[in-house]
Amino acid sequence: MNQQPQALSSFGEKDGVPQDLTHSKEVALDFIERFWNNGDASCISPILTDDYVDHAYEPGNAEGLLAMADRLRTAFPDQRSTVESVTAEGDRVVVRLRMKGTHLGTFRGKAATGLPIDARLYREYRVADGRIAEHWALFDTASLLRQIGAELNEQPACRINGAPAQE
Repeated sequence: MNQQPQALSSFGEKDGVPQDLTHSKEVALDFIERFWNNGDASCISPILTDDYVDHAYEPGNAEGLLAMADRLRTAFPDQRSTVESVTAEGDRVVVRLRMKGTHLGTFRGKAATGLPIDARLYREYRVADGRIAEHWALFDTASLLRQIGAELNEQPACRINGAPAQE
């Protein structure tokens, strides 16, 4: 019996998934593990493009990303995000995460409570040439603030369509 070779995408396939998608997922998941879970800011330069744009944090570049990470690590030093799902299509990777930790520092005006937190978030990355070029985030901030007993409208968390969030 003759077996016909399977057609490969221009990047080849691994387990039926185009290699470029597999690599993009690996880039995003590596960044989440190294930067968000382990606090390794040294991975910024090799993983993010020089013209990286962050659509979730102010300012909309690596500085904004670092500032938000610092705020989260100060408030929840033991925080850890676990991946619940990851999807890739084209140059985009979307990751659904669950962040758990303990409120041990001030967050959005609320002093440490020692309470556990359990929040859901989504991160979307655009990967270009094996590096992260853009980032969007959707975080269940309302749930997190309720868990630590904070006011829901203390201050804006992010911007929408390039404009500062409304209070």
